[in-house]
Amino acid sequence: MRFVARSFRLRWIIAVLVLALALAGAVGTAFHFHARSLSQPQPDRYAPGVLVGETARSAASSGPIARAYLGHFKTQESLTSCGPASALNVLASIGAPIADERTLFDGDRWGWLSMRMQGMTLDALAALIAQRRIGEVTVLRDLSYEAFLSQVREADNPADRLIVNFDRAPIFGVAIGHFSPIGGYDAERDLVLLLDVTPGYGPSLIPSKLLYTAVQTPDSATGRMRGLIRISGFNTTDSAKARP
Repeated sequence: MRFVARSFRLRWIIAVLVLALALAGAVGTAFHFHARSLSQPQPDRYAPGVLVGETARSAASSGPIARAYLGHFKTQESLTSCGPASALNVLASIGAPIADERTLFDGDRWGWLSMRMQGMTLDALAALIAQRRIGEVTVLRDLSYEAFLSQVREADNPADRLIVNFDRAPIFGVAIGHFSPIGGYDAERDLVLLLDVTPGYGPSLIPSKLLYTAVQTPDSATGRMRGLIRISGFNTTDSAKARP
């Protein structure tokens, strides 16, 4: 009887595990399908004032900081890796390139898998970048519009880099959190140059108040507002010290 009971329990455990794996696979498939559909460009849903195409590409090719990015710009490798892709582009733009997104995690398998499953928060991405020891990494959130604009105005400063975390909905009409580097600021037209890491999007010029609105949204993973990551104080010596 004991053998029968143990055999029954074993079969029950196996059945539960199989069901759990099947459900996890179904949820994962549904999530990736949903995310993929949201990440595709839909220009007819873009907010008024958002400039793309040749206008944005011309701005990117003429800006000093944007040019530092575009020579080796990489788009994200997976649906959830916009944060690491943004970090890779920042590092390459200051002369401290890394081969790929996984290398950025420096052997942290759990961190890598967690990112692949659910993306990254603002603080987690900032911590990942800080591990490279290339300069001062600062998280900026809960900013007033004036304080936000003050930061964005520094986007053309060769001693700084900015990554923005925002919700695509106010700008691109699809509700999904996203990271991308900021490549410059056009003060005359009050437009922020976004170097989007999602394949198919390319550069875009976004009115600063519109980008601010997209940043002033909560991350569902933490309940905290999105924001900016500023990387500053780096130089060629810092870049040389960055880990391979």
